[in-house]
Amino acid sequence: MVAVTIGCSTPIQHGLDETAANEVLTALERGGIEASKARDESNGEVFIISVPRVHAVRALQILQSLGLPRGRRAGFGEVYKQASLVPTPTEERARYLEALAGEIERTLETVDGVITARVHLVLAEPDPLAVDGKPRVAAQAAVLLKVRPAPAPLREADVQKLVAGSVAGLSPEAVAVVVTPAAEVPSQRTPALASVGPVQVDPGSRKLLVGILLGGLAIIATLAALLLITARRLSALERRERERS
Repeated sequence: MVAVTIGCSTPIQHGLDETAANEVLTALERGGIEASKARDESNGEVFIISVPRVHAVRALQILQSLGLPRGRRAGFGEVYKQASLVPTPTEERARYLEALAGEIERTLETVDGVITARVHLVLAEPDPLAVDGKPRVAAQAAVLLKVRPAPAPLREADVQKLVAGSVAGLSPEAVAVVVTPAAEVPSQRTPALASVGPVQVDPGSRKLLVGILLGGLAIIATLAALLLITARRLSALERRERERS
């Protein structure tokens, strides 16, 4: 029994920068799915990832389980790229928190095994009336990590030290860490095949193959008819030549 795979590719991700596109491409190939990367014709700065149509659902499941493509983290370069004309103290504080949290999230997501990281920060608020310099609100942080199944990529104490070392006045004990496991990558399954006579093909490619076969048969029939007509004409010409002679 011969198995044939004939099918069109379908795009599953659009508007990715090159780093994100390469990450998605690598993840899919590791999952056993052949994928391709191409520049978007409408915007040459971003890329499109395509896979065979029959594998599109499993490809999306793999990317979802791995948290890909990653959301863009806004660090200091992005947050302060467009400065406000007259930022208020509250606005400036919010922008600083957003940028600092984004930088920490980027760092955590560089660790192999960490799929996504979310960081929420509360900066210390000084108390001008306190004689001992104790802040009115102590610095705090909360970290949510989505990681691949065991072994754990980071210990809780390591996460606390990393975050505390990035925020002034923040102690490791004031960093709450929550770790959640990501869904497992779906196992690779051989797609069910459909029969076209003695040939086995992917279900999504059956109509295409039937169309190709019918087209081929139509061409063969047309050629046979032309050959028959030509043979009859030649035979008629030969008879005429014999009658003249």
